[in-house]
Amino acid sequence: MRKFMWVVAVGALVMALAAPAMALDFKFSGDYRIIFASYENANGANSFGAVDGAAGGAHQRDVYLHFRPLFQTSDDNGNIQTVVRLRFGWTRFGDGGGSGGAPGNAGWTLGVSAARVGPSTGGAVGNRGVNIETNWAYLDFAAPWGLPLRIRTGFQPLYWHKGILIDDAMAGVRLYGATKPFTYEAAWYRANGGPVTAVVPAGAAGPSPTSASYDNNYDFYQFMVGAELVPWFNPAIDFIYGDNRQNCTAGSVPPGPCPGANRVRSVFYGGLAVTGKIGIVSYDVDWIYGYADGGMAGTHGQTAAGGGQREVRGWALDFGVHFPIGPVTVSPVAAYGTGDSRRTDSSAFPGGISPSWQGPGGLFELIGNGGLVDRVGATQSTITNLWVLGLVFEYRPVKAMYTKFAWGYAGFAKSAGNCAGAAAGTCYGPSYPGRPDKPMVGKSGIGNELSLRVDYTLYTGFRAQSSVGWLIPTRGDTAQEYALMLIYQF
Repeated sequence: MRKFMWVVAVGALVMALAAPAMALDFKFSGDYRIIFASYENANGANSFGAVDGAAGGAHQRDVYLHFRPLFQTSDDNGNIQTVVRLRFGWTRFGDGGGSGGAPGNAGWTLGVSAARVGPSTGGAVGNRGVNIETNWAYLDFAAPWGLPLRIRTGFQPLYWHKGILIDDAMAGVRLYGATKPFTYEAAWYRANGGPVTAVVPAGAAGPSPTSASYDNNYDFYQFMVGAELVPWFNPAIDFIYGDNRQNCTAGSVPPGPCPGANRVRSVFYGGLAVTGKIGIVSYDVDWIYGYADGGMAGTHGQTAAGGGQREVRGWALDFGVHFPIGPVTVSPVAAYGTGDSRRTDSSAFPGGISPSWQGPGGLFELIGNGGLVDRVGATQSTITNLWVLGLVFEYRPVKAMYTKFAWGYAGFAKSAGNCAGAAAGTCYGPSYPGRPDKPMVGKSGIGNELSLRVDYTLYTGFRAQSSVGWLIPTRGDTAQEYALMLIYQF
């Protein structure tokens, strides 16, 4: 018996040593930022000289905390990966989430600034708030049977066409892969679950409930094929269909039923992106055509009965050329997005799913959604009804320092496409009213941006980044941005 047990023990040991060991890799990294920002006359629709004390005011000076820890696990052969990225912020110093009243040694209270409700709070005395948000959370795994394909499902980041279409995160399923020289992907994303079925109390932290009993969702389907053919020509084409059924569902909370109307509001995008390099000159081009029945929300021009919505169709273009002159990289860039003519249907570019366009090539600090810091926007994040010409110079005097100087002029594709003051449902696109006594309505454009950015690496992964920028409008006061960001990435 003793010999038998010895044989069994030896056999078990041999099998354990022969069996493949399951190893799990865990990575913790992150993006940690403290941001100091000061703005003058820059607050979206209230830019260029809004009356101080009006919505947003003309002067904003704030400090923000924006931490994004990233947790990743994977098996040792990369077949399966999990990703979770959390977000603290944007939490403004002094805003909400304090200790909930008197600090205990002064005999006074902090009032509403100490309330611990809602996201992005915790900057008041005590620094306790409800401010941890889920940014990404997904599984990414290899397809079985050796197929050159991976599948990613969950809450995931998306960046299409330089942020013109989307620079955000959505829930969905993405299939992607590569077989030289081609890359390909197909995906489904759910952008909205339909109208809310109950009102969330103001200031409360909780979900906006939707019904799972109706087919009233807003879904997107994407298909893309790219090719790395030769150094000077690498094209990619994509097609996106949006199935918008969130507007007309019997028994829903507003907008309610749509008798006699088609409840599906279709959205289409077709895009072409090309990059390449010829000698020392590189270039990038993005062109997108878009169509949206009733606009991206599906309600543009809709009547009270729920029908009669207007079609919005147009195109956008963003391109740049980049070449060195000595140690300086020079980039002439341009962009164009069609605008509304205020006719029966709109000729405006529909504007994207969740755009965060930052000027041509993503190189500008005020035109578009803003560059280094985008908490306050002098203009809106869509390319719709804008044309931009710009010239950008980038230079590294030493390895640790990066500098960028940018000039750009933003004009309106159509003066009628500036929707400020237009009656509801008659104009599709961004609104630029300008200063009350110096309106921008009817003018040819927004104006000139001059901006300077300097980044300096202090330690490995730790940089101090600063930017100053001025957007000099055709009418009104100059929008100004001054920002300093301390960022640690590892």
